[in-house]
Amino acid sequence: MIITFSILQVNCLLDQFEKNFENVKQNLLKLSEAEKHLVVLPELWTSGFTENLGQADDANREIMSRLQLIAQEKHLLIAGSYIIKENEDFFNQLVFISPDGQVATYNKNNLFPQLNEFKNFKPGNNLSILHIWNVKIGMAICYDLRFPEIFRSYASHNVEICVLPAQWPQKRINHFNVLLQARAIENQMNLISANTCGNIHKTKFGGNSSIIDHLGVIQTNLEGREDFSTLQIDIDNVYKWRNEFPVLKNIYIQSSKEIENFYSDNLN
Repeated sequence: MIITFSILQVNCLLDQFEKNFENVKQNLLKLSEAEKHLVVLPELWTSGFTENLGQADDANREIMSRLQLIAQEKHLLIAGSYIIKENEDFFNQLVFISPDGQVATYNKNNLFPQLNEFKNFKPGNNLSILHIWNVKIGMAICYDLRFPEIFRSYASHNVEICVLPAQWPQKRINHFNVLLQARAIENQMNLISANTCGNIHKTKFGGNSSIIDHLGVIQTNLEGREDFSTLQIDIDNVYKWRNEFPVLKNIYIQSSKEIENFYSDNLN
């Protein structure tokens, strides 16, 4: 089964909702149409890590309505993260928008302490899987990438694809690239990531948005430029590899095992 993937890499302008939307819109309208087409946008691409949370929530709801119209016109499934208010709490929320509207959400579980995300956002408590096109799509956001148990949990539920919007800085971009490949290899799944690029205030973001297949092979990488990339992947190759090299069948729940401790004071 063939699925078309597109990743969009943009320079996010802080609090410039309309400019950010227009930039992404122009790229979305350039995408080729396909029967099954998933597009991934960066983390908080409409706003950046703004302090104006209420304004961001209002703007994002309007923007997501407009994205639905584009999804209808281009027959797209569009994933990206947004500042969203639910009840009295704000979340860094990954939203999937189809021609029919929102079809799935995920609230970022692991908030980034260096950005003081805990000050503005409530962490999510659950993982999310979207069942569509006879495949399963797992969800994570940026800093979640450093927590392999998330992706192992998805693998245990036979997820074939995981999407990861990000705002990952240039100074640690080597971690981003290596961890994406590691998560793809160890879980035998496709990793679809969209990062920001350029500068936001004093921080330079690293780009390197990529599509990585179930073998950990980088199929496309946008390096440091504003751009988009589209390619097709045969998901049947995931099933073939999992059957040929059934590492996931050998997974043990390590936390349930007893630990045998050894002590020695004779180090002289």
